[in-house]
Amino acid sequence: MSGNAGIVASTVASEWLVHASHQRYDCRGNRGGEISMSSQTAETTAADSNAAVQAADPDSLERRFKAENLIKNHVMAAGALSVVPLPLLDIAAITAVQLRMIQKLAAMYGKTFSESPVRNTIAGLAGGVLGHGAGVLTALSLAKVIPGFGSLLGIVSMPVVVGASTYAIGRVYVRHFEEGGSIYDISVDSMKSFYKEQLDKGKQVAQAAKTATRTEPDSQTA
Repeated sequence: MSGNAGIVASTVASEWLVHASHQRYDCRGNRGGEISMSSQTAETTAADSNAAVQAADPDSLERRFKAENLIKNHVMAAGALSVVPLPLLDIAAITAVQLRMIQKLAAMYGKTFSESPVRNTIAGLAGGVLGHGAGVLTALSLAKVIPGFGSLLGIVSMPVVVGASTYAIGRVYVRHFEEGGSIYDISVDSMKSFYKEQLDKGKQVAQAAKTATRTEPDSQTA
């Protein structure tokens, strides 16, 4: 049974990543006008200077847009996996999607990837925010097998929680890589504030992606 379940989860992830790869976002981070993202305010003068230099570099700007698209594609994939009725296995599959996202971001920024430190960083960031730790995801995952309200709660809530955390994690690594950091030297404590900010934006992205996946099949058959 577990082997079949793993195949199902892997297939769903693959299908959604293929679907997401066709999505494109403009320079404001909008997908067809549905997702509106506010500009990121720099926290320090050094960050302002760094952002200004990168904004003047067409290659850096293009890479940033590609990174944003990659993150949003994986938000969609993680959200799709979160509604699969396979308790606990869905969490493993979602984690795999997040790890794959960071691996691709690392390659994009010319950084060496290592799974162990990334897992530790993901756990550290999520664990420091109420409502986004491993315990909450486990509870929502298990709730999907409880008939009635429990099942509804898991299916409705988990895509947004998972999508928001996936987006925030991706944005944390993009900032870290753009500041010259590597997989091995990221500081969870210094990134917690930024991670929380990105969670709020991630909820908007995840909700918009959830709405889009619900309406696109209808629009295609209309």
